[in-house]
Amino acid sequence: MADKKTVDKVKEMLDGHVYAPLRDAAEKWLAEADAKYDVKEKAGKAWDKLGDAAESFSDASMKFSEKMNEAGEKFTEGAEKFADKAGPAIDDLKEKAGPKLEELKDKAAPKIDELKGKASPTIDKVTESEFVAKLKEGIATVSETIEHFSDPKVREDIGEEAAEQIKAHAEALKAEGKTYCDCPACTKAREILRDLGEDIDGE
Repeated sequence: MADKKTVDKVKEMLDGHVYAPLRDAAEKWLAEADAKYDVKEKAGKAWDKLGDAAESFSDASMKFSEKMNEAGEKFTEGAEKFADKAGPAIDDLKEKAGPKLEELKDKAAPKIDELKGKASPTIDKVTESEFVAKLKEGIATVSETIEHFSDPKVREDIGEEAAEQIKAHAEALKAEGKTYCDCPACTKAREILRDLGEDIDGE
């Protein structure tokens, strides 16, 4: 299953040279994935805000208590008596607010977890299949690489020396028993396939 790292890898792949059909499929897949993760991130922010609110409430209670204690020290005997009466009320407020706050967190947690669950990167099957197919199509085997860079027109376009270097590298990979081209684009595509549960290296 895809995760945030996979999304980042796809974005990195699109930053490079990608043939049109793969680019279209990747952008479609990415649009869905980004939408899912955007919701997930919002759910996380909602939880953070709840935590901030809890801390603010706690801080406000403590400050109120501190002020009442200061008033008790500074005011007259009558004020001290008032502070003495207010003290238990403040303690009672803290005791009642604590469980309420925990109850609020307990109620909110399943809702946020549910929202995160719905936001998991479950991409439409058609979109996923199309993307996977285009990724596979875009990965060259070493045999295809050797054949491609043996083509006179290709050698003319990029130069004999460059073509021969790439061809020689591909031949070395083939001699090592490697199946696929190890250029950055093909390597990235294979990584993404593995993330999506399609490990062609194991086929």
